[in-house]
Amino acid sequence: MIKKCIGCGIELQGENPNSNGYLPKSVLESDSKELLCQRCFKIKNYGQYIPIKMTKEDYRKEVQKSLEEADVAIPVFDIIDFEGSFDDEILDILREMDSIVVINKLDLIPDDKHPSEVADWVKERLGEEGVSPLDIAIVSSKNGYGINGIFKKIKHFYPEGANALVLGVTNVGKSSIINKLIGAKRVTVSKFPGTTLKSVKTEIPFSKITLIDTPGLIPSGRFSDFVCQECNQNIIPANEISRKTYKVQKDRVILIGGMIQMRVLNEDDLKPIFSLYASKDVTFHETNVEKAKELMQRAEFLTPPCDSCRDEFNELEKNVEVFTVETGEELVFKGLGWLSVKRGPLEVEITSPKGGDIIIREAFIKPKR
Repeated sequence: MIKKCIGCGIELQGENPNSNGYLPKSVLESDSKELLCQRCFKIKNYGQYIPIKMTKEDYRKEVQKSLEEADVAIPVFDIIDFEGSFDDEILDILREMDSIVVINKLDLIPDDKHPSEVADWVKERLGEEGVSPLDIAIVSSKNGYGINGIFKKIKHFYPEGANALVLGVTNVGKSSIINKLIGAKRVTVSKFPGTTLKSVKTEIPFSKITLIDTPGLIPSGRFSDFVCQECNQNIIPANEISRKTYKVQKDRVILIGGMIQMRVLNEDDLKPIFSLYASKDVTFHETNVEKAKELMQRAEFLTPPCDSCRDEFNELEKNVEVFTVETGEELVFKGLGWLSVKRGPLEVEITSPKGGDIIIREAFIKPKR
């Protein structure tokens, strides 16, 4: 009989400690039905991360396989890194089947913003991508806000029960939301990407709703994926969003960590006003053009990247592009943070690693009058 890890869904084996799904034979052959592989056990009990041997394509195949038995999709997006939560495959799925969209990390939104405002903004943004969900749930997996609403929405649209496919990119909080829905710490949760390896089926107690937790897809274009695992975790906001407002003249340069150089090009006397948002562990620093070049190569206080991955990061091919951002628009650095223009237009020259996506969107954080 094939046994699977209840935490990540991997098929268990007792032969090779260095392969995925390992569990000592004595435990594997026991009568217990609640078995955790060695990797999940160490993540849950010691916070120890064990690298995995799966590719992006492996994850995609697993999600596609689970699609065959799903009645409804439950995509989870991170409102703090909304653009980084997108993956073309997820969007393709949502254009083809019914969905109830879950927006996580409400507790991290800077400034007072009502959940209905968030839902309206998300609905409009998804509409631009050709996605029209059945409903939108605004939640916080950290404090439990809105979690029961997901269950009520599924039950409303599927009163006879359903197989609900929970999908999303890495680090959006899928497994945390599932554990909250079932009322138990069953699915392995960690800060590391790629924790769920195979699809894991779990029924919500006293319902006919089965949740299918799928591996997190790894999208392209995220700046957080250019650095080491430790830096990656510092970029993902966990408790606090850092915000700093600027009013600077031409040729001043603002460094976002040691990753992005943003040179102001505005000629007018009326200086543009804008705010930068990112994780509190991402540093902002204003300087001049010459000093910026020097700092990007060696400054230890510009994080990320950290000391251990700075040299490798600096060797990445760079891209230089000019953007004009109007009042009420935001310049988004996928997987890193965003810039919101309070008084524009703002004309900037951005130097960043080639392959990182930079997007202009309607402001999520509206300028205050």
